[in-house]
Amino acid sequence: MPDPTLSTAVRTWFLTALVGQLAFVVYIVGVFLPPLWQGDPLAMNNKPHITGWVVGDTMGNAQLLSHVLLGALVTASGLVQLWPEARRRWPTLHRWNGRAFMLAALIATLSGFYLTWVRGSQLNLPSALATSANGLLIVVFVALAWRSALQRDLAAHREHALRAWVLVNGVWFLRIGLMLAGLSLAPFGVPLDVDGPVFLAVSLLSWAAPLALLQLYLWAGRQASPTARRRVAWTFHGLTVLTAAGSLAAIALLWAPRL
Repeated sequence: MPDPTLSTAVRTWFLTALVGQLAFVVYIVGVFLPPLWQGDPLAMNNKPHITGWVVGDTMGNAQLLSHVLLGALVTASGLVQLWPEARRRWPTLHRWNGRAFMLAALIATLSGFYLTWVRGSQLNLPSALATSANGLLIVVFVALAWRSALQRDLAAHREHALRAWVLVNGVWFLRIGLMLAGLSLAPFGVPLDVDGPVFLAVSLLSWAAPLALLQLYLWAGRQASPTARRRVAWTFHGLTVLTAAGSLAAIALLWAPRL
């Protein structure tokens, strides 16, 4: 039976993350859909991108739209997939939404590889490698989640699907991580340089740290000791505070001003 202390802590963190992720989805839709709807895709370039809409680059533009719009879909789909009530009351929705999540995650990841390594949309080589490592792990765990579902190994499917969800949200974790790093360093006059060690560390930790914390949660759920579960629960309470702070900073400083 799930430990109520640990479950409550993780549920609180998830609800906090839900708000931040929905804000991210609203930002993506608000930046990319209006220019398409109005027939003026070049207006996308009014917002900062590494490489935005390029006239004549049909393949690159298609990959850009695939990456960002499917990324928004994956974020929203993943939130539905982790909603416990939906899993219990609408199992058919859970199954089909899960398939849509995994397929969209694969396409968005592959388009991300194209943008990074073919189109050349990268800030620098180390951050591109960190992001691509994230993408490779998405492919691995989506494949494992799909295989375990076909094999009806529900325990393995749950763990692999959670890993895929965490990794797919690496781009969101990166944003809130950069906000927290920037706000922490600002009082000391340390700039958040994209070629500096802090930015590169956040690029790596934005998916490696959440993946490690997920492993900690899975480990705690298997422990008989209530002390171990309580310690992990308090870790997630601390993460809730950091997630709320990073999300609010991203909304106020990064997303809302650009809509």
